[in-house]
Formats: sequence, C-alpha cells, structure tokens
Amino acid sequence: MPRRRPLLFLLMIVPALLVGCSAGTTPSSAPPPAITTNPTPVSTGPTPGPTITDYGAACPSGEYKATSFTATSSDSISGKGTVTDVDATFRNGRYEFEFDDDSPITLTIGTSTRQVRIDGEFRGTYSGASDALTFTLGDTTGTAKATQGGKTQSLPMRDVAAVLAPQGTGKAVCTADKLTITTDTVTWNLVRDLD
Repeated sequence: MPRRRPLLFLLMIVPALLVGCSAGTTPSSAPPPAITTNPTPVSTGPTPGPTITDYGAACPSGEYKATSFTATSSDSISGKGTVTDVDATFRNGRYEFEFDDDSPITLTIGTSTRQVRIDGEFRGTYSGASDALTFTLGDTTGTAKATQGGKTQSLPMRDVAAVLAPQGTGKAVCTADKLTITTDTVTWNLVRDLD
C-alpha cells in the first residue's frame, strides 16, 4: 500500500474532493487501438516528415507537453488531471516531468473538481521496447499546494511522484505528434513540443 497514502493525500489535498466518491472509477484496461501506416508512400510531392513508424522505433523519445493524466490508487479511487504547463522529456533511457505552479492542474475525482499547484520535477529511467517498458523513479524536487478557505496544504514532490511518475512495467504508444505512457497506476497523454 505504499502508493495509497500519497494518492489519497493528493486527491484529498482539498478535503471536499472525496466527498461522495468512495468508489471511484477505474481507467479502461483495454489496449489502445493499433496504429497502422501504409508502407508505400502514395504522394510523389515533397518528402514528408517522419511517419508514425519512424517515431515508434524510438518510442518514447523527445520533448513533450502533457495534456492530461489518470492516476488510480490501490483501492481503485481514480483521479483525472488536466494540465497546461507540464513539460516531459524522454531521452536516452531517462525521463523528466517538470511542473510549473503558474498553471494549476485541474484535478477531478468523481464529480468534484479542484485546482492543485505543483512546482517541481521528478526524474527517472526507462528501458525496454515501447510495448514492454520498465520505469524506475529517480530523484524529485518541489511541492504540491492547494488552498481552500484561506488554508494551504502542501505535499512533498516525492509523494506526488509516488502517484504520478511512471513506475514499474508499462508501455508507450507514439505517433508523429502524440505520446501516451501507461503503467499500472498512471496514464499520461502528451503532445510533441515543437517550440
């Protein structure tokens, strides 16, 4: 149960979040649809950019902006987050997620929605093929904060990472502009950072 306390704290960082949500939903365990491409180019125009297959060969790899996540506790309470300023980098077997507290995360559990500000990073490593990856959490810096009724509650980044960092076995699905990282307890949806 090492993941339960941090997830519940993150989900309960604003006490009203879990009111009426004792049995959260779990994310679908169905695998994402297979991605196929035509192996023979149809166009005779200018040379196109990388194909889905090109990105899949080194998946995950590159710089991304996170758009959302779903995290599930050991007792199946599920929280969904919508993010606007979380950068993620996957390079040479190392990953890093960097959160900016200028843009709060919108966290939803059941019908309750609140905003949480996270300022910090977590880093780790990954190895294996995209359909059979192993993620290991490394170091963390920063905190998560929520304010309600004039009171601020804080959570160290190591506890946030225990919930949100890719850890254990998982997989990555890459396209030319998107990446989905899925493990047993968290799914991250990201778009390629073209800046």
